[in-house]
Amino acid sequence: PGATAPPEPVGPPPGRLCDARARMPNFFSAGGVSIGLRPQDLLRRLHAPSSYDEPHHGNAMVGGHIWCLPHKRDAKLLDGRLATKKLASHVDELILMQENMNISFAVGVCDQERANENTAAAAGRRKLVGGQRQAHDISEDVHKQLTTILGMIRSLGDGAERERKASQKRMPGEDVVELLEQLIGADVPVQLLAQLDNLEFEARKDVMNVCCALLRPGMPQQIDKQVVEYLRYHPKLFQVLVAGYSNEETALLHGVVLRSCARHEELAEAFLTSGLVFELVKHARHPSIDISSDAFYTLREMLLAHKEVAAAWMEENFAGFFELYNALLMSGEYIAERQAQKLLTEILLDKHFRKVMVAYVSNEQHLQIHMNLLKDRSKVIQLEAYHIFKIFVANPTKPVRIQQILYRNRGKLVALLESLRVAKHEDAKLRDEVQNVIDKLSRLSAPSVPVQHQHHQQHH
Repeated sequence: PGATAPPEPVGPPPGRLCDARARMPNFFSAGGVSIGLRPQDLLRRLHAPSSYDEPHHGNAMVGGHIWCLPHKRDAKLLDGRLATKKLASHVDELILMQENMNISFAVGVCDQERANENTAAAAGRRKLVGGQRQAHDISEDVHKQLTTILGMIRSLGDGAERERKASQKRMPGEDVVELLEQLIGADVPVQLLAQLDNLEFEARKDVMNVCCALLRPGMPQQIDKQVVEYLRYHPKLFQVLVAGYSNEETALLHGVVLRSCARHEELAEAFLTSGLVFELVKHARHPSIDISSDAFYTLREMLLAHKEVAAAWMEENFAGFFELYNALLMSGEYIAERQAQKLLTEILLDKHFRKVMVAYVSNEQHLQIHMNLLKDRSKVIQLEAYHIFKIFVANPTKPVRIQQILYRNRGKLVALLESLRVAKHEDAKLRDEVQNVIDKLSRLSAPSVPVQHQHHQQHH
């Protein structure tokens, strides 16, 4: 070794890459130890040259080329592309697996009494068990791949800062954006949401987290706009999310994604116009308190996150919406009634819903609903009913029928409000407000009935 000439510097000259093989030595000295390595093996392991625009670690190689192993960022991008392909493949597997399991299950349970003697049934049960094992393996890998994707999405959070410091022509995060475009192009997010029932808990959470991360406003390079356009015109997205409330295991996860959609005005409008808001109102009466409350929470976000859009939709769908919504107010279920009252109060007292409020308090059936709720055994329900009832009383343009009902029942109504005022004596503002409504009821005079209306009453 002492007689061996020192090795030539490693690395290709600024010229052509093909000259590197001839210049690459067979032995390299590292810490006094010679290491034998075939040039072709080394070249196969080396990565493309990187240009350094400033001295690196005190080395005066300004503008030179060095050879290095793959950058960590590039390795992550390779992982992300692989994850996207695997996820698309897993979606197909889940769909096929579910179809096979449905067929096997039907064969296996068609005749329970002879299941042990039936060869087809036994085979069906074996396929079912095999399918469950396959689902477990798929869930594990989906969890792994989504963890990679989620890390890349979150890395875009500080993309603006990186862009300011970047010197490359290709902006940092652009590769990640392209990867997300591939994910969207393969329809992976919605397909995974549709298969949520077939995944295990951790994988389900990952699907939810990835969808919510994609829906985060302010993503760099307008990726959020691409996500919105993808979801806005998707034929099955909202159907999948609302139908998810039927499954207690996945209902809350679907609800989180649906509320993330409400962050964007275009998606809120698309959801309202889809007509599925009526199904959401029905889920608000779910026997499970958790699911019922979550459905109300989602309904509130859809109606109040973008009020101008929601108000216009509600004006057009007034009769159909309140036919379902009033059923919640009269359900007799404490949680459903109270949440329905609170949301309705927020809507009617908001200036964006002024036309909706005028139409609501002009309907005598609506008045009767809240007069009955004033008699509820629960003081909480009574108080919520009062906040809506006072709008009927304060309306300066009451229809004749509303005036008649209030006038005929003013004595009973005053008594109910007096009991409420006494019960809330510690709240001075509320007490004064209730007294004001009582005074208005007490001063009511018999409404003058138009001639046509009198003939109508006599006819009946």
